[in-house]
Amino acid sequence: MKIDLHLPFRHWPLKLLALVIATALWYGIAAEDKVDITMSVPLELRNLPPNMIIANQYQKVLDVSVRGSKRLLQEVQQQHLSRPVDLAKAEPGQTVVVQNTPQSVPFPRGVMVQRVQPANVTLQVDQLVERQIPLSARTVGTPAKGLILDSVQLKPATITVSGPRSLIGSVQTIETAPINVAGMNRNHTVQVSLALNSTLKALIGETMVEGSLLFRAALTRRTVPVRVHLKPEEKGLAVVPGTVNVTADIPLVLAQSTPDLASLFHASINASETGRNGWAPIRIETDERHDQVSINIVSVRPDQARLFRDSRESKESRSTKEARETKEPRFTKEARETKEPRSTKEARESHETREQPPDAKQRATPPVLEPAIKEPLS
Repeated sequence: MKIDLHLPFRHWPLKLLALVIATALWYGIAAEDKVDITMSVPLELRNLPPNMIIANQYQKVLDVSVRGSKRLLQEVQQQHLSRPVDLAKAEPGQTVVVQNTPQSVPFPRGVMVQRVQPANVTLQVDQLVERQIPLSARTVGTPAKGLILDSVQLKPATITVSGPRSLIGSVQTIETAPINVAGMNRNHTVQVSLALNSTLKALIGETMVEGSLLFRAALTRRTVPVRVHLKPEEKGLAVVPGTVNVTADIPLVLAQSTPDLASLFHASINASETGRNGWAPIRIETDERHDQVSINIVSVRPDQARLFRDSRESKESRSTKEARETKEPRFTKEARETKEPRSTKEARESHETREQPPDAKQRATPPVLEPAIKEPLS
């Protein structure tokens, strides 16, 4: 078979022209398809131990400038590439510096990385802890006259926070936003947010709690002299001391509206509670009309009193004696007097005359008190 060696060179001008045109078209199309874009590539932390956490705020997304064909870059964007960081060997308290280079992100062939920002990312590794932190209420303003804020009950009373030990380990309590109680005259319930710094807000987020505001009457402490009474009453008995000092916390409005504070109290001793020598405890009661205002007894001085009886009337009263004498027959009285020897009677009268002062008959004999009760009364 005869081969024509001149065949490849036949019509060579036309073939050369076609090659030039094809080359020009390829370069034109390829040059037109190249674009420059900036992509957001997330930082992906891998193999971080479950009991550890990154304590600091760091940039979680990298800005990567790349060049490549439009079609290829569109495919890359759909793949959701990330910048991997292996933290398998991290320890609590360690500082990890992540260096970002053009080779850090696994782009496919045909994509050229021009710049990565930031070039370095710092990570503070810390131990992950969980704590129950108590909440406290912060209030401003003054309630209505005569009332004070007794307490604020928060629901929940604590909040669970998980985070780095270095950030939440020293937090003792979390306050609420200010609660304005100005002019309030009754118990009230409000919804209030927590006053969080940026670190806690990042860990907890916006949180609302319920606060129950409980008010009570404003109290003033007064010491009031109160008369002591005997229960049940019995003639011929005296209570010593007759007055005691009662120290009590009284609602301010009630104290200001009551001219005689002693009317708010009733002091008494019970004869059935008397021991040997006549001592008995003093009982203090508040006026029943004021029970709703909660008067608080602080102290009673003295807290015991003693019963005494007039010695001249300890066996019989004077009136009973006079009545008996008026009913005694005259001859019986005279007979009783005649039985006494005259000499003895004269001697007794002479002795009584010498013992009495000149004006003894003109002066009233003072009562003599003696302990009334030797044994407990029943």
